[in-house]
Amino acid sequence: MADKPLWTQYDVRLDFTTELCGSVPGDPDLIKKWLEARKPRVRPPGGKSIDEINAEVLASLDEEPIEVSILVFQHDNENGGHIVTRPNTLRSHMKDCARVISTYYTGKVEGEKSLAAKIKNCAYLDDSLYWITILRPDGTKILEPDGAIQKPIHVTDARGRPMNALKKFEYIRPARIDFTLKILGGVVSLKDLNTLFMVGGTHGYAGERSAGMGKYTFEIKEREDG
Repeated sequence: MADKPLWTQYDVRLDFTTELCGSVPGDPDLIKKWLEARKPRVRPPGGKSIDEINAEVLASLDEEPIEVSILVFQHDNENGGHIVTRPNTLRSHMKDCARVISTYYTGKVEGEKSLAAKIKNCAYLDDSLYWITILRPDGTKILEPDGAIQKPIHVTDARGRPMNALKKFEYIRPARIDFTLKILGGVVSLKDLNTLFMVGGTHGYAGERSAGMGKYTFEIKEREDG
């Protein structure tokens, strides 16, 4: 009997039907706070420090100083400066959607792992890529966002007093993202992955999801070569 393959691999394509929005603070003073809020409680062996990641994020942003607080895209400045995203943001998106499905749709059968647990523990993106390139629908790389949206928001200061502010974020439209998804032991079926991305396409990816941004359609196909 042949050994069971370690990985089942899928080619995934997301085609965004609404604006794809930047979600990295463009203000250097905010980047460290943004990273601090997202750092793990325990630094993994060999993991980068917040200062090291802060320097890396700054290097991936446009060189011109930004005078206002704005959420932006990162750029692969070592390879032409095209706009990119981190693979772990897509994995986080998948985990978020899997938790919603497990909690409100499928539930959990006693003795069987939930979809949320399977995605968390057994779903990975191509580990050979440091960045994933954001593309136009025809596969063209994107050097600059299509513009920036500015809108008023209501916030509170340190004393809890209400204040008015302006929120600004870069966007791209149309946009597409391609990536390879690896499932350990094939424990997540193609049917369940289709359900996951159907929910994800409605939920939205990246910034301004509550405003209807980041929605997508998708294609997913199992690789014949595994």
